[in-house]
Amino acid sequence: MKHFLFIALSVITFTACGQQQNSTKKTNQQSENFNTEKNMEDIAKPVKALIEAMQAEDAQAIRAQFSDKATQAYGADGAMKTAAETYKWIQTDIIDRKGKVANPKIEIISGNEVVVTGQYSSIGYTNKANFLFTVKDGLITSWRMRY
Repeated sequence: MKHFLFIALSVITFTACGQQQNSTKKTNQQSENFNTEKNMEDIAKPVKALIEAMQAEDAQAIRAQFSDKATQAYGADGAMKTAAETYKWIQTDIIDRKGKVANPKIEIISGNEVVVTGQYSSIGYTNKANFLFTVKDGLITSWRMRY
C-alpha cells in the first residue's frame, strides 16, 4: 500500500510540475508576443504621426517626426539627399505644397522599416503612394518614394 501511495503522489507531483512548466511557457510566449507587438507599434508611431500631421497641415508636427540626420530619395535606386537637402525638401515639397496621403495603409515590413501606401496628393501633383520609411530611436531616419 505504501508503494501505491508513493507512486500516486509521484504521478500527481510530476503532472502538476508539467502543467506549471506549460503555463510558464504560455506566459513567456504571450509576453514575447506583447513585446513584439509593442515594438511594432513603436516603430510605426512616428510614421503614423507624420501622416496625421500631413493631414492636419501641421508643419511643426511634420518636422518633429524626423531625425536631424534624416535622408530622402526618389525611386528604388535614387541617391539619398543629404540631411540639409532633406529638410529643405520636407519644407518645399511636403509642407508648402500641403502633401497628404488619402486612405493610408501602414505596414511594418521589418524591424525598423515601415511602408505607407494610399493616394498621395499635393498642390499640382497626385500619385499612388508607396513610401518606405526607416525608423530609429522613435524618429524617421529615411523616406524613400518608391514609384
